[in-house]
Amino acid sequence: NMSEILIILGRTFIGYFIVNILMRIMGKREIGQLSLFDLLILLTIVDIMVIGLENYDKKYLYWIIPMIVLAGMQVIFSYISLKCVWFRKLIDGEPSIIINKGKMEIKSLKKNKYNIDDLYTQLRSYGVGSIEEVEYAILEISGKLSVYKYGDTNYFPIPIIVSGKVSKIGLNGINKDITWVYEELNKNNIKNIKDVYCASYKNNHLVFRIK
Repeated sequence: NMSEILIILGRTFIGYFIVNILMRIMGKREIGQLSLFDLLILLTIVDIMVIGLENYDKKYLYWIIPMIVLAGMQVIFSYISLKCVWFRKLIDGEPSIIINKGKMEIKSLKKNKYNIDDLYTQLRSYGVGSIEEVEYAILEISGKLSVYKYGDTNYFPIPIIVSGKVSKIGLNGINKDITWVYEELNKNNIKNIKDVYCASYKNNHLVFRIK
């Protein structure tokens, strides 16, 4: 009847309004940039809203509170991830180098369950005709493949130091070792690696951002 329709419409409006606010609180990012954890949180919140619409005889708190709890959990986890590298890797994972200097990293492909067909499909979207054209291809935590061809640029945003800790994947990608990292620290008069917020590779050197 008409009263039920009005209730559903009202709940739809309120649900949209709440999801909009929660998304702003959780942070503004494009869908393609969401990590797996963020995407699962978003889908769960939307599912809870649908449950609230279907069970319109239940009180609003029946579905609003779980949505707020999930959004609060995501905010807390995001804050912890900023402070703790191992927790960020546990929740979001980390980027993987799929192509390094024109050669496929088979171990990375297997680890990420990323098959050859997926790789070639992504490469074609970048207009790449051969793997040998690619200097680096990085599988981001969102599942997107970032491709850098030879001659594109002399700077690849590969993190070597993140929140005071060395990224082994980053080092392997540029064929360097921990000794080279400490040499770079000494060149820049940085005594403690924990003082480094992040460091990226550029022109065979590290570009530092100090805390």
